[in-house]
Amino acid sequence: MSEKSFYVPKQSDTYSDALILYGLAALADQIYRSAKGPDTRWRMTLEDHGSHYALRVDAELTLDELSSLPSLAPYLTSDDEAAPEGLPTQNVTAAREQLRAWNEQRRALAGSASRDSELEQQVRDLAPADEVAVALFVGDSKMQAIGIYNRLVAQWPKVQPNLSAHLKAIFAPFDSPGSDPQSALKAWAKLAGQDEIEQKGTASQLLNPHQGKGANELKANALRIENIKDRPWPVEFLKVVGLWYGVAPRRTIDTNDWKVYVVAPLRITWQDFRAAFAEFNRYLWREGGQTTLKTDITSVLLLYRAWLNHVEAAASDQSSFGLPLSPEAVIAGFYVAQFKLLSSQAYTMLNMSFLSMPAWGMHLRNRADVLALQEVIDEHLDVVRGVDETRSSGFDLLRRYRDFLSTGDWQAFFDFAAGYGQEILRRLNEGRRSVPLFSVMRLRRLIMSNNRKDLTQIVENVGFQNVAYAIRHATVIPQSRKARGQDALYEVRYGLGAELKRKSAVRDEFVVALTDFIQSYNQENAQKLESTNRQLRRDIRTNDIAEVVRLIDEYGAELVANLLIAFGYARESREEQEEQPAA
Repeated sequence: MSEKSFYVPKQSDTYSDALILYGLAALADQIYRSAKGPDTRWRMTLEDHGSHYALRVDAELTLDELSSLPSLAPYLTSDDEAAPEGLPTQNVTAAREQLRAWNEQRRALAGSASRDSELEQQVRDLAPADEVAVALFVGDSKMQAIGIYNRLVAQWPKVQPNLSAHLKAIFAPFDSPGSDPQSALKAWAKLAGQDEIEQKGTASQLLNPHQGKGANELKANALRIENIKDRPWPVEFLKVVGLWYGVAPRRTIDTNDWKVYVVAPLRITWQDFRAAFAEFNRYLWREGGQTTLKTDITSVLLLYRAWLNHVEAAASDQSSFGLPLSPEAVIAGFYVAQFKLLSSQAYTMLNMSFLSMPAWGMHLRNRADVLALQEVIDEHLDVVRGVDETRSSGFDLLRRYRDFLSTGDWQAFFDFAAGYGQEILRRLNEGRRSVPLFSVMRLRRLIMSNNRKDLTQIVENVGFQNVAYAIRHATVIPQSRKARGQDALYEVRYGLGAELKRKSAVRDEFVVALTDFIQSYNQENAQKLESTNRQLRRDIRTNDIAEVVRLIDEYGAELVANLLIAFGYARESREEQEEQPAA
């Protein structure tokens, strides 16, 4: 085969299509390296063309000279089971033991009195290999998939006597965007019969989340609770291979569900994809088990960060192909499927969705920009990790944040920020010495990265910044001082954010509420200075109020109120802290 492209139609519009793409890419990579050597550099590109995926192979694949090729998908075994001859294996029991030992190590570190960096590095070094998570997912007996999986893998040794012919048949259905897969597979059927290959298999819900047991009739004239049993082996085998390259299964700790995250590429080289995905898997092991909504949020944020980290690491590599800095330019997001234990014996695919990558990197220009955006993501991860999803308020907060992350809906973020402001005060009031906060500087950077000129012009206004400062010093600052056992000096305005958000629906009511707050804020400053000769915060001046009112008239009360609340409950920068009046 000469240099060319292969095309994977999006027939199901689920992660099943992406699995085929990854299987093709992994197989092409293995063929090329078998012929040219394992250290040979070459280029393959995964591309999304809307109705189909394309795999651009910028090198010649020589199939006729191949005499044997190891299976890219291991046979899954338990302690008392042997694999067919000629297949690599992955022991599911050993994978479970690795995970158990890893969790014990993590718990020991969490319970350690001192967070020794050397100990943390040792725990990271002992993290299970990437394939352990996939082995545990596929090998979970309640997924009822391991038998189907192993039958597909067990056919691979049978293709070795006529390897070249079988490989051509595997690639043939994807030869062009309009190719007929059925005719290509019919041509392969005679060869398969000659080599005693099981030509068709059962459609596992693990490989085909849109199928499996249930109603699968094209026309609703019957309801049969049975599996589809006509899936062609070459296509299903590619999906089996793809499982080990672009899939991140995660077990939720609150519901014990399996959530499967499969990367949807936009335009990315196979080599860069493998490197970034490996980095993403390392982040996942560090993250540990999480609740249902948090797995969605942290998966997206960690994949985003993994690409940024890959870009930074590759910046000094002169042999790189020139990487786009923005993650959303190379990855569309995640296909997500949720499998729930609806009976004591079997998981059932409950929900399918798609999580898009946030559009935060469009203005990245250099390494400094990349490092700054990494700090933004780390800050958001800290905030999200601390929200208790088991509380109704925490669940609602995380749901709104996920909407913002995947859709770019700033109103969802403002709703999250307003609710999180109350969460901050509640936790501090319960005795927490510190609570993760967004920082003013990084909030501003995030807004600017989204190319929202209206938001940028508001948050860069000096009057807006000063009024947000007043909100901060009437809420989180005095409450934080109280939590640390310091003299708060000033009253904590517990319901301030909620009141401002409620009043923002009507312009005049919001202006009255805001000016009433500023008046009482300045008055309290004067009273405390007179009675204690101390002042921990600065006054708000009339021109600050005038600037905010002008912004309200120009951009609307709700938008200005939302931003004031978000920035008012954020953490001050070091420069702002240094400007505080002396105690």
